[in-house]
Amino acid sequence: MTSFPSPSFNDLIGLRHQWAKKPGDGSGFTDCFALCMEVRKRLGLHDFMEEFGWVYEQCQPEEISNKQIVKWLWKNASRITEPRPGAVFYLPSPSALLAMAVIIDSENCLLLGPGKSVVSLPFAKVTKGKYYWAE
Repeated sequence: MTSFPSPSFNDLIGLRHQWAKKPGDGSGFTDCFALCMEVRKRLGLHDFMEEFGWVYEQCQPEEISNKQIVKWLWKNASRITEPRPGAVFYLPSPSALLAMAVIIDSENCLLLGPGKSVVSLPFAKVTKGKYYWAE
């Protein structure tokens, strides 16, 4: 049986928040959507950047609300009750910095934390069963 190494996400931890920045662009910044899509890509899942990249060209960050993100999740993903790597979830907050987070393994997730940088946390501490899965 061939075993494949698990993808590493260590280089994502500590990236700072900035609208329309992506983890792989060398800037040291990311936004929550780009973070989630990068994790999905590393897991071998579809990352949806092509389908939703237009948002960066046509919208300003203040035009993207938490409500719009939740609507996107409801429309484009199925709600699941058990977390799995690549599933995203929404963290309600008055600040758009805590909008989308992503499961990276059987215990942990990545998200933009209150300090405006990417952190890894046990997902059981930050969400209670509202995960979304998109193919």
